[in-house]
Amino acid sequence: MRVLHIITDTNIGGAGRYLLNLLVQPAFDDIDVVVACPDGELAERIDKAGLERINISGKDVSFSVPLIFELMRVMRELKPGLVHTHSSLSGRIAARALGIPVVYTKHNLVRIPSASGQVPPPAGPVKRRINGIAAEMLADGAIAVSQGVYKELVESGLSESMVYCVQNGIELSPYKPVDLRKKRAEGDKVIVGTLARLHRQKALEVMLDAAKLVVASLPEARFVIGGTGPMEDLLKARIAGLKLEPYVKMVGFVEDVPGFLSGLDIYALSSDYEGLPLAVLEAMAAGLPIASTAVGGVPEAVIDGENGFLVPPRNSRLLAQAIVRLAVDPELAAQMGAESRRRMEELFDAKIMARKTVEVYSQVLKQKGRA
Repeated sequence: MRVLHIITDTNIGGAGRYLLNLLVQPAFDDIDVVVACPDGELAERIDKAGLERINISGKDVSFSVPLIFELMRVMRELKPGLVHTHSSLSGRIAARALGIPVVYTKHNLVRIPSASGQVPPPAGPVKRRINGIAAEMLADGAIAVSQGVYKELVESGLSESMVYCVQNGIELSPYKPVDLRKKRAEGDKVIVGTLARLHRQKALEVMLDAAKLVVASLPEARFVIGGTGPMEDLLKARIAGLKLEPYVKMVGFVEDVPGFLSGLDIYALSSDYEGLPLAVLEAMAAGLPIASTAVGGVPEAVIDGENGFLVPPRNSRLLAQAIVRLAVDPELAAQMGAESRRRMEELFDAKIMARKTVEVYSQVLKQKGRA
C-alpha cells in the first residue's frame, strides 16, 4: 500500500518530529511511504532519513486554493491508497475531491487558551453539529496524539467512531538515561532546562518568573532554554529586566537533543496548552524528573509525585516550588528520573505509536471497503 503524508512545515516543530519518529519504525516497512513537504529544515531531515519526498509549495500554510490543485496533481500521479495529513487542510480537501481515503493527526488541543490563559468554553449543540458534519466531509479518521486531545475532539462534535487515540511516542535508542546521583554528587550546579519553540503557547515568561524565584533561594540553580521562535527578543529582554543573565542561558536551535538533555538535572515545561509534547517524552527517555504544567496530554506521561510534579498553568510560584523540591532532594529526583524512563519504555516507544497508526489505516480502509 502507498501512503502519502502531507506536511507544509518548513521548520522542525512537534508535527515534523512526530513524522520523523513515526515513518522510520518497523511497522512501516511494508508500506510505500511518500512525503509531500516543501523545502526547508524539515525537508532536509526527511531526506536525510532516506524517505521519499516530493517538494511542494505552500510553505507553512494549512490552506490555499492553489495548493489544493497542486496536491490533486501529485495524488493523481502517485495514486496513493491513503493520504495522511498533518495540519494541512488543503491536503484533506484534495484527497476528498479525488475520493482517496484520508486521515489526519491532531497534534494539539481544540480549545486553545487566549494570551491571558483563558480557555474558551466547550462547543454548544449547534457548533458541535456543524463541526461533526465538517469533519466527516473532510476526513475518514482523526488521530489524537493524547487522551486529552481525543476528549476535546469528541466534545467539539466529532463522532467517536472516526477519532482514534494514538499517543505520541519517540525512538528511545538515542537517549541514554542520565545518572543523576553521580551527576549531582560531582557537580556544584543544578541545571534546569527546557526545549521549546519560542512561542506564546510555551508561556516561557512564566518559566523566567519561576527562575527568578528559584535562584533567590538556590543561587546554584541554572536555567537553559533551547529553541528558536518569534518571542526570542522579548524573552531576552525579560531576562535582562529580571537581572537573570548570570542564571539563564538561551542557546538557540538544538540539533543534538539527547546531548542537550544529558546535561540537565531537571526538565521543566511552562506551557499554556499541549497535545502530548515530544520534548517531555524526550526528557523522560533521558531519565529526567519533570516539573510541568498539567495541560493537555502531559498528565498521561507525567504522574504527579511519581516521575515529576504537575502544577496549574500560569503559576510561576508553584512551578518554582516544584523545581526546588527536585533540586534540594537529589535522591527523589533520581527516583523520579528512573520512573520517567520506565514509563517511556512501557508506554511511549515510537514502535507502539507506529503499530497503532498502521492499525488505524487498516480500520479506515476496511470501513471504506478497500482493505
